[in-house]
Amino acid sequence: MQLPEVNAGTMALTTAGYLFLLLGVIYLAYYLLKRFGVQGMIGSSGTNAPQLVSRLMLSNRQSVAVVRYKDKDLILGVTEERISLLTEIEVDESDETPAPTKNFASFLKRSTDNED
Repeated sequence: MQLPEVNAGTMALTTAGYLFLLLGVIYLAYYLLKRFGVQGMIGSSGTNAPQLVSRLMLSNRQSVAVVRYKDKDLILGVTEERISLLTEIEVDESDETPAPTKNFASFLKRSTDNED
């Protein structure tokens, strides 16, 4: 029994074609993940998604963070082992300024002024 002839040129072109096809699929997946992100595919982004307003680093692995979720600002203590809710504050309609313009000190001052 004789084996069929194998053309090395055709085999190399076929292998290269499959390689480029595979690289194209990987690039497409990378582009879609970068464009829409994992949150976009899950559907958790939007107005009801939690948003980090500000964060104050206390040490290397400890911080205090302000997270806006729906109509509340949550002040969280974050350590390496746990995340603890320190307090919650109702958000007024006038407090809807964009997060990047705020810093933690002004947010804390505003929060303590609202409680009085």
